[in-house]
Amino acid sequence: MNNMMKKFSLYGFLKNLDFSEPFIILFYLSLDLSYFQIGILVGFLNICINIMEIPSGAFADLYGRKNAMVIALASYIVSFCVFSVSNSYAPLFFAVFFYSIGDAFRSGTHKAMIFDWLKINNRLEEKKMVYGFTRSWSNYGSALSVIISTLIVLFTKDYKLVFILSIIPGIIGIINIISYPEELNKKQNSGFKIKHVLDHTRESLKKTFYNKNIRLLVLQGLGFEGCFDVSKNYLQPILKSQALVLITYITLPERKSIAIVVGCIYFILHIISARSSRSAHKFSNLFKNDQKALLFIIFSSSILAFVSSFGLYFNLFFVSILTYIIFFIIQNLWKPILVSQYDDFAESSEQATILSIAAQTKTIGVALLAPIAGFIADNYGIELSMLLISLLLAVIGLYSRVQQNKII
Repeated sequence: MNNMMKKFSLYGFLKNLDFSEPFIILFYLSLDLSYFQIGILVGFLNICINIMEIPSGAFADLYGRKNAMVIALASYIVSFCVFSVSNSYAPLFFAVFFYSIGDAFRSGTHKAMIFDWLKINNRLEEKKMVYGFTRSWSNYGSALSVIISTLIVLFTKDYKLVFILSIIPGIIGIINIISYPEELNKKQNSGFKIKHVLDHTRESLKKTFYNKNIRLLVLQGLGFEGCFDVSKNYLQPILKSQALVLITYITLPERKSIAIVVGCIYFILHIISARSSRSAHKFSNLFKNDQKALLFIIFSSSILAFVSSFGLYFNLFFVSILTYIIFFIIQNLWKPILVSQYDDFAESSEQATILSIAAQTKTIGVALLAPIAGFIADNYGIELSMLLISLLLAVIGLYSRVQQNKII
C-alpha cells in the first residue's frame, strides 16, 4: 500500500471503531424501550439524514470534501457524548440528530475522494478492488470494536462506556482527514452561498432521475440496503435469546452471557465481511456485467430473509443466525459493485452529491419501513417482519430485471 491507500484504509478502520454498534439495540432495550419506540428512533434518524443528505453532498462538491468529512466526524463525537449521558427516551433524539449530521456529511464524500485519487493516478480500472480493499479495513475496525465493546460490557456492565470510548477514534479520524492532500478537497467555490448549493443540488437531482442507469442504481440501493439496515436490527435480540439459553449451561450471569454471544457473532461477521469486501471484484467477474451481479444478490437476499422468517417461526434460531451471517457477507459484496457503478455514470464534479442522493433515497425507505417492521415485530413477531422484507426484496428484484431489459 502507498501512503494514500493507508490513509483511506485508516479512515474506514477508525470510522468503524464505533464500540456502541454491536450493543445499540440492547442499550435501547436496557432503557425499557419497545421495538416500536426503537423503530421511531430509527425512523427519526433517517428522516434527519434525509433532510441534510443532498445539501451536504453539494456542500462537499462545492466547498471541500475534507471540510465536509471533518464536520461529519465532529458530529459523531457530539452524538456519542449525548448518548453517554442519556437515561430516558427524549435525550436520545438529540444524540440521534447529531449522529445523522455525521452520516449525512460523510456518505458519498469519502468514496468520491477515493475515485478522484484513482483518476489522478490513472488507476480507475482498479476501483472495485481498491474500494473493496479500503472497505475491508472498515470491517476490521468493526471486528476490533466488537472485541473491545464486549470486554467493556463484561467487566464494567455499563453500555454507556462504549459511547465514551468511541470519541477517541473520532478525534484521531479528524487528524487523519486533515492530513489528506489539498487536491482531494476539490473546492469549486471559495465563498459559501446557499444559491450555489441549491443550483448544484438541482442539476444533480435532474441527472439522477433522468439518467436511466443512475435511477435504477438508486432504486436498487433503496430496496436492498434499506431492507438490510432494518433487518440487521433484529439480530441482537435473537442473539440475546440464545445467550439466555447459554446461561443454563455455564455459570456466567445474564449480561455477561449476552455480551459473549453477541460479541462472538459480530466478530465473526466483520472478519468474514472484510474478506468478502476484498473479493467483490472477483465475484462481479463471475457475471456478464455488474448489473447481473447486483440482481443475483437481490434475489439471494430475498430467499435469505424468507429462510430467516422460517427459522424464527419454528424456533430454529441457528438457522436465522446463519442466514444473517450470509446476509452480511453478500452486503459487503454488494457495496463495492454498486458504488463503482455510480462512478461509471456520474461526473467527478457531482459524484458526492449523486452518492448523497442515493443515500438519501435509502434513508427514506428505512424511515418508512423501520416503524412498520417494528410494529409488526412487537405485535406479531420478528418472523413476520422478515417475511415482509423478503417480499419487498423480491419485488425490487423483479422490477430491476424489467428495467435492465429496457435499458439493454
